[in-house]
Amino acid sequence: MKRIILLVVLIAGAVALVFVYREMRKERDAEAQAEAPVLAPSRVERGPNGDVMLRFDAATQARLGIITTNLQAGSFAPEVTAPARVLDTAGLTSTLNQLRSAEIASAAAKADFERKKKLFDSGQNAAASAVELAEAAMKQQQLATVSARQSLFTGWGMQLATNENIADLANALLRREAALVRVDLPLTERTSVLPQHVALSAGFAATRIVAEVLGPAPTTDSVVPGHSFLCLVTTNAAQFTPGSTLIARVATGGGTNGVVMPRDAIVRHLGVAWTYTKTGADTFARRSVSLEFEHPDGWLLNGEWTEPVVIAGAQSLLSEELKGGIQMKD
Repeated sequence: MKRIILLVVLIAGAVALVFVYREMRKERDAEAQAEAPVLAPSRVERGPNGDVMLRFDAATQARLGIITTNLQAGSFAPEVTAPARVLDTAGLTSTLNQLRSAEIASAAAKADFERKKKLFDSGQNAAASAVELAEAAMKQQQLATVSARQSLFTGWGMQLATNENIADLANALLRREAALVRVDLPLTERTSVLPQHVALSAGFAATRIVAEVLGPAPTTDSVVPGHSFLCLVTTNAAQFTPGSTLIARVATGGGTNGVVMPRDAIVRHLGVAWTYTKTGADTFARRSVSLEFEHPDGWLLNGEWTEPVVIAGAQSLLSEELKGGIQMKD
């Protein structure tokens, strides 16, 4: 009898353990299911050629604020960058003062010679020796004037030296209301014609200041041998100080045609510039772009773009693509 009771107890215990195990297993499965992440359907698909494609219906596009536009044609004048330096124009003022002094002395010597020669010719109180000395003094002052003018030409160039308002310009340069800049093109760069203007800046990202090209520089630079010319900044809004180095962008002549990619269409990923094109009513693809030629409205790209590009919401598309790529790997 005791054995029967013991057997019944053991069987009841085993049944209870099996029941408890099943209940605990159900609870663990329920907890695991509750903790499993809910994955949203991926927007990333593979195109027929294996390329990545994003798909968004019209409602999602509106929610993400996606706006597209067709690219417009544009043109670009090729440029080269060259070092530039703001010149110290104190020497220009000194040379101008020397020239002005020589001109005044020359005019006085000429007047003295003409007066003494007139007296001598009329038989009045003027010795021949006095006339000869006056003539020699006049010629000496004329040579001094020529020498001062040549110093102006050789030191500052023909275009600047022959400027009708050179005295006012020299004063403006001293007051730093204007700046004289020398641009030195490298020996490997050439321009088909001398440009009328160049763009100057203190760095690649700085605001450009347009300068008027005066003409070729009177001397060459031994450090940067090549084509050099002088430029004048008539409104020195950037306060270019003498001795400071700048970056000049010089048009080389000719032009390039293409399409203008708006700045808002560009997103960056892994150090590369990208844009999204709308390939269908609800599909988008990412394409790399080259930002070689800057344009006032963005960048000029070679070739034709028949597909509209995303100019608003491009960053959202990139985020969705990267998120979808992670899900596809998982």
